[in-house]
Amino acid sequence: MNKITVVGLGNYGLDELPFGIYRFLNKANKVYVRTLSHPVVEDLEDIEWISFDDVYEAHDSFNNVYEEIVRQLKELALQEDIIYAVPGHPMVAESTTELLLADNDLNVEILGGKSFIDDLFQAVQFDPNNGFQMIDGTLLNKAAINPRNGLIITQVYDQLIASDVKVSLLDIYPAEHNVAIVTGARGENADIDWRALHEMDHDFALSNLTSLFVPPLQGELLAGDFDYFTEVMDALVGENGCPWDKEQTHQSLKRYLIEESYELFEAIDNDDIEHMIEELGDILLQVVFHAAIANKEYMFDAREVVKSITEKMIRRHPHVFGDASISTIEELHTVWNDAKAKEGKVERKVKQEKIFADIFLKLYDLNKSQGTSIEEALKEIAGEMNETR
Repeated sequence: MNKITVVGLGNYGLDELPFGIYRFLNKANKVYVRTLSHPVVEDLEDIEWISFDDVYEAHDSFNNVYEEIVRQLKELALQEDIIYAVPGHPMVAESTTELLLADNDLNVEILGGKSFIDDLFQAVQFDPNNGFQMIDGTLLNKAAINPRNGLIITQVYDQLIASDVKVSLLDIYPAEHNVAIVTGARGENADIDWRALHEMDHDFALSNLTSLFVPPLQGELLAGDFDYFTEVMDALVGENGCPWDKEQTHQSLKRYLIEESYELFEAIDNDDIEHMIEELGDILLQVVFHAAIANKEYMFDAREVVKSITEKMIRRHPHVFGDASISTIEELHTVWNDAKAKEGKVERKVKQEKIFADIFLKLYDLNKSQGTSIEEALKEIAGEMNETR
């Protein structure tokens, strides 16, 4: 297999093209280029540029376009060494380079050019040393976004993608959070449109040179972030925290889990969504509170709790996350019990937690459904338990 040399054309024209890249291109008689829409291509007229613009017109998705370009390059490399030019830097937001490097049958060399990132940072006046992420807008996975970092979203080239990106970001960022729509990033010459996140797709101009910059969230704006919640609780139980929170122990907090569970029951029975959110938050508080106390005592932290339950859910659902298959509830019980057995769980004849739950639910139902006082309900339950002995 002959060599494919991927060359970066930089973010703008010849005046910003590295001299080594300029000399390399001028020695070439023929250069394959992803698209002719680039100033360097226009300036170097003596080179035979062979573009893949027709591939864009033949496919309805960028993934298919990139795969087809790589397929054609691979065929061409069977006959001769290939020079393939792309906008910007070959290793920055360039899917065809990624696909080429992933093919072990190919001999690929990378020659860098200037990417748009430096110019974008200058345009929005953000120091990347403070932390940033860059994500393809057509492949946006909101679970991967860390709102504490500056966020660059590429491939936001039309209003449809802008709308999809907006909807995803609104699950993480406040609607009024200012974001920058940056087109043709080239330092101070970039076209920058700052607007509220919920308005980012309004009157969105079509351009393949557009990126979105989302500034990081700080302080209370991170209220929806689980890690921020754990930091708040760590502060409350810490040396300079709240006097009451600092005094709490695992023992002293036990009753509050029961109290909060009771209030959640009420919210569920009343179909009160707002109070369900509040009471579920109070139950989550108990979990993070215990973890904060444990963290202060160098025992464990909230991340270990989340890790443990996540691994358990995956382990006990091999029919979802593995290769097990089920068709009935009975088979599901078998799969579940097998998973528990592999964890070393021993089946107990008497499960105290279930007896406790039965008593709690009976008390709750007698009190809420029938208006029986707690005292009377306790006497009734005690009588029933004596009869069953």
